[in-house]
Amino acid sequence: MSEIQDGRPGHTLVPCPSCGLTDEVKGVPAVYLAGRDRILVPSRDSEGRSTTVTRTVTTAVSDALAPAPETPEPKATGPGCLGALALLVAIGTFIGGAAGGHWFSDDPTPATGFGYTNQSAPTPDSDLAFLGWISGFALLAAVVLLGLAWRQKAAFRNRLAGRPAAEELWTRAWYCARCGTAHFPATPDEPAQALTLQDFRRRIWQAGGYGELAAQHPVS
Repeated sequence: MSEIQDGRPGHTLVPCPSCGLTDEVKGVPAVYLAGRDRILVPSRDSEGRSTTVTRTVTTAVSDALAPAPETPEPKATGPGCLGALALLVAIGTFIGGAAGGHWFSDDPTPATGFGYTNQSAPTPDSDLAFLGWISGFALLAAVVLLGLAWRQKAAFRNRLAGRPAAEELWTRAWYCARCGTAHFPATPDEPAQALTLQDFRRRIWQAGGYGELAAQHPVS
């Protein structure tokens, strides 16, 4: 199976290992970019006024050949903010319960002063234990949400760090539209072979260090 120069400096058109032809073979980056487009769609802003927004549309093949999952950067309004709010609730209810219910004191005198009036001060028999439960649940929620936010940030940073390595391999790949498969040039250690788009995705993403995400983003 011979290789054919495709006219681009440093690029050799590799025939499809499945059909042995080159007429429907194109570089993966070219197929990926050709299948992406930006369109303007009508929308409304927060005040209900008509406006337009730009959206990216992709073909199924372009999406399958992506060098990395199209995951946006985690927003500050996500789990991180909710976790911080839950942490504030946990701290506030704990302080309120400890001060009002005398959790760490043998003095049964009701709390008065800032935050309490004579009418709203806890009775001597009240230990405000329910605030302890609220504080505990809020703290648990804060730990879960902040942990989720940290994982999202770490995964995003890992994806950014590994994408150049994935793209270095990705730029050497070819796609055959006739067979619907992708392949790499043969090497002394590995002959050229036709890969399904899912196998191709797994190999490219593994090169970037996020191969485990291929199973979570199957090719449709």
